[in-house]
Amino acid sequence: MICRATSDGGVEDSTKSVSVRVVSPRHTFCGVAEENVRGLFNDRGTVFLCDSCLSIFAHAGHLQQHVQGCRNAFWIPGDEVYRDEEHRFCVFALDGRKPQCVALARRICLLSKLFLVDKVTLDDVHFFSFMALFEVDDEGFHFVGYFSKEWTSSTSCVNTLSCVMVLPPFRSKGYGGFLVRLSYEMARVEGIVGTPERPLSTSGNALFRRVWREEVLFAVFALEERGIPITIGELSKASSLIIEDVLVALQDLDVLFSVGKQGPLLVVNVSEKTRLLQRRLAAEKLYWTSAPS
Repeated sequence: MICRATSDGGVEDSTKSVSVRVVSPRHTFCGVAEENVRGLFNDRGTVFLCDSCLSIFAHAGHLQQHVQGCRNAFWIPGDEVYRDEEHRFCVFALDGRKPQCVALARRICLLSKLFLVDKVTLDDVHFFSFMALFEVDDEGFHFVGYFSKEWTSSTSCVNTLSCVMVLPPFRSKGYGGFLVRLSYEMARVEGIVGTPERPLSTSGNALFRRVWREEVLFAVFALEERGIPITIGELSKASSLIIEDVLVALQDLDVLFSVGKQGPLLVVNVSEKTRLLQRRLAAEKLYWTSAPS
């Protein structure tokens, strides 16, 4: 399942794309899909989406009938790994190898075909875990977006994230950045250093570079508090970013270098520390030990 990571905003242009109108119980929005998925929607270019189980219907009446008894409205297969009570959203880890998770994982991939340029087959979900984000209200769970991550037993450099997608109605809420930060927080728990799968879309590249800058600054603050010399290698370990991504972040931050016996040392303007810490993912809300082998 190779695809370009996307962000809180748009999709890259495609010469073989068609417009799709998506109607869910709470939102109506548009996607841009490749021509070869035309069979997903009706002759008016519309699909009707259950935002709990992600089943797709060609007619509004079928959706209305379905939502009355959708089994996923108040139950999501997989393990809940993150919950934010204040902002009323949570994240479930769907193991693509487990039978109870396969159907929802495939529907996530199918829905992604409407918004991601390079999404391919639905038959390889068993190679991935899916971190699915849902808003929660009195009517149950409502799908917002996800990121996928390939299973691996290696502790060396890996892809911390294979694909990320946020549905259009939620792209102004910062969920794209949250999902990327969550992928790095999980990598730190697992003790790995990694990078997103390439290639990145234009919007995906902008999103990751923003998160990389934040993660590197968080690492600087953490190392300072622990009295550890701030070197490129230490920043990589503390942030779970590969050295190449750390260097990109440092270039974007326009920091100052000085060379010491222990390697390059950094002098960083920390005037935005308070603002950045307010954006920090609440690690105590993450219920994740490591990816199962």
